[in-house]
Amino acid sequence: LSDNSGVMKHVKILNTGIAIRENEEVNGLSFVGVGSGTTISDITVENAADDGIELWGGTVNLSNISISNALDDSFDIDDGYSGTVKNLTIVNNKGKAGIEMSGTTHATFDGFDITIGAGQQKEGGIYFKKDGIGGHFKNGTVTHNATNEHGAIHSKLTFDADNTSFENVTLTGSSTHKFTGDSATGLESKFDAGSGNTK
Repeated sequence: LSDNSGVMKHVKILNTGIAIRENEEVNGLSFVGVGSGTTISDITVENAADDGIELWGGTVNLSNISISNALDDSFDIDDGYSGTVKNLTIVNNKGKAGIEMSGTTHATFDGFDITIGAGQQKEGGIYFKKDGIGGHFKNGTVTHNATNEHGAIHSKLTFDADNTSFENVTLTGSSTHKFTGDSATGLESKFDAGSGNTK
């Protein structure tokens, strides 16, 4: 999928999005099946009433993305999204996951800074939500200060070990929960096997 849907650069999206009812929401910014020929960079999303950014499928690459204070997930990928996200900054003080992944997704995150505040509801910093989820995480930090039981890296069901890696990732913050959920042991093993990781 290398199609070009255009260019979006230097955009601020403020005070948008709404949860209409269960599983029917309007996000700050949404992409559906967008190809890698598209340019998405220097995007700021603040105070979205649902997800900050959500991608369903596609291969579009994003760079220089800043998301703060989304009420649901900050950055949500689904349905096989497989692009690269570079230089992602998330400040999550009251929403759910920093990054949520579902739907046999295998994205790459290169350069990220995720700060989870004490008031976050649930789902941790990076959330492997369903079976078959993989992800490659490089050159990033998760600062996890939430008081709920979900860790900096949280999981549900079984992750895709063959398509998951961690390199130069730091887990820090006041929370003692680093890896939680169904795949906590496997994800921690992958983390420990990677190069330059600290927790």
